[in-house]
Amino acid sequence: MKQIRFLLPLLFVNLAIAQYNITGELSNVNKDGLHEICLPNEIRSFSNRDLSDFRIFDNKGKEVSYFIREKGTFLRTNEYVAFEIVAKTAIKDTSSTIIFRNPFETMEEFVLSIANYSGSKTFKLLGSNNREEWFGVLNNGRISNLEGAEGISADKAVTFPRCAYRYLKIVLNDKNSLPINVLKIGSVSNDAIYRELQTVTPQTKTISELIEEKKTQIHVVFKNKEVINQVQFKVIAPKFFNRKGIIYAKSSRVIKQKTEVYNKPLAHFRLNSENETIFNIPEIFEDSIYIEIENKDNHSLTFSDIHFFQKPLYVIAALKKNENYSIKTGNKIAKAPEYDLSFFKNNISKDLPSVEIENIVARETPQDVAEKESLWQKPWFMWSCIIITGLVILFFMSNLIRDLKKE
Repeated sequence: MKQIRFLLPLLFVNLAIAQYNITGELSNVNKDGLHEICLPNEIRSFSNRDLSDFRIFDNKGKEVSYFIREKGTFLRTNEYVAFEIVAKTAIKDTSSTIIFRNPFETMEEFVLSIANYSGSKTFKLLGSNNREEWFGVLNNGRISNLEGAEGISADKAVTFPRCAYRYLKIVLNDKNSLPINVLKIGSVSNDAIYRELQTVTPQTKTISELIEEKKTQIHVVFKNKEVINQVQFKVIAPKFFNRKGIIYAKSSRVIKQKTEVYNKPLAHFRLNSENETIFNIPEIFEDSIYIEIENKDNHSLTFSDIHFFQKPLYVIAALKKNENYSIKTGNKIAKAPEYDLSFFKNNISKDLPSVEIENIVARETPQDVAEKESLWQKPWFMWSCIIITGLVILFFMSNLIRDLKKE
């Protein structure tokens, strides 16, 4: 018993090290089923880059499975263009088949307009150029949430690997469910707009003039490491400009057993007064970056502001109506969960009801930790504690087992 009492403090050390620093709650869930949760920057800022530490818990403290989804950069408009349906057949209690013509050179998505139906439906998608030989495109698709929030029909987008077949055939499985009434098949218009990105707010922006190098240097510091996908410069003077720019981060490397600090290039761009001054860049994950703009013999540019953006990420989870859910993240040593739901992510509709994360609370910010960081808070010390604790537990457990055998 003395040995067990000795183990308890060690176990609490492990729990203290592996705590989640950020908590939140999900807004009201109005129906059972899969939901889409957009991750706000406040959550991503404190999470691991791969979101391996992100967790959802129900009101009993059990983990809720989820998978992560990233949407395309472009958001299509809602103007619907119907395709020509060339054949429609049905075998009772077996399947319903619809063949339609592909009006585009390639296709990777279409929209089914379906009369309201309570349930889901599985299907297969095939392609052909002559309506005689058919080849597989999507083997195990599923559409769900077929009850429109308004009106008497629902529009469901079906995505699949890009193909160039002149005809496509959708075969709906009616063996275990009632047939659905497909009113039309089509696509939204080719007009598209950029999907709104999330704003990332820097902690500080410091502008310096490098006189001898004829450059303007902007040092941007974020509170934590941030994912950056887009940068926008608000230039107010001069009226005409054409400047090269680079984004880089300070990094270190070892050369001949010596450590040196160097400028690691992250992105290049050109500011031109005749073009948009907003740039999509290779993904950056840094807490401190530098922007340098070449001035040559010109006056430096005057900025009203510089904005940073990141592509939104979404979590797809099965939730229950009126259930309370909590969010936890901010555990740097947590491993990514393995949920069965991720196996079916390609068959799950992209048109899902959404809920939001609210009441986000930071137990302790990384900035505060850095300011009062002591020896026992350093990562190497934390890992050492975990390893030593494990060895001590094994030692006492072996002694305990030996004592029990003697008795």
